[in-house]
Amino acid sequence: MEYEEAVASAPAGWRHFGIDDVARLPEAVRAHEMARVPAGEPAERIVRALFWSLVYHLEPERWDELARSEPIAPELVASLPGDVDVALDVGAGSGRLTQHLVARSRRVVAIEPSAGLGAMLARRLPQVEVLAAWAERLPLRHGCSQLTAACGAFGPDPDVLAELRRVTAPGGVIALINPERPEWFEAQGWRRIEVPARKAPDHPSRIDDFFGPLDPPHEMVMTRV
Repeated sequence: MEYEEAVASAPAGWRHFGIDDVARLPEAVRAHEMARVPAGEPAERIVRALFWSLVYHLEPERWDELARSEPIAPELVASLPGDVDVALDVGAGSGRLTQHLVARSRRVVAIEPSAGLGAMLARRLPQVEVLAAWAERLPLRHGCSQLTAACGAFGPDPDVLAELRRVTAPGGVIALINPERPEWFEAQGWRRIEVPARKAPDHPSRIDDFFGPLDPPHEMVMTRV
């Protein structure tokens, strides 16, 4: 997500954090995130722009509660390739998509830079290999995956898309669930799948108060490498 868009779209929960919380981010995470902050930005705009990173890295349980309240539409899961040797979940969080990949492949690798979310995923799905890394620099060999997937993690970032293509085997599939700017992918020839939006399952109102109205993932773009 672009910096200005991140500032403008931060939900009400951004007020839960302050600039001191930015300093609490792990050093490598803070450096990665601050690299996109223009010089001279006021504290409020920085906190708004870094809202999601603050949640992922400082309060992973809060993100997990949101993810469990926004399950992926079953029709999208059913559209993913099945019976593959290796599947990757990039930006896996606490395993919302990963759990479905386990049933569709013989080996699953999850990439997640948040230590807290990665640990949560590893406890839930011990058969999954969890690696701490950024999508722009995946610690994987060329063409290792037959299914490379992500949920709610990326838009048309050229560095990220180049890495997803690099690690996907010829003939393999890249699938992005709830990507940013799906119309961009469609214009580039990706297949776009939309299913009717579903109401979020019953959940505490505090989740909406913090993150805004819930919107379970119901759109996906796919391409074959």
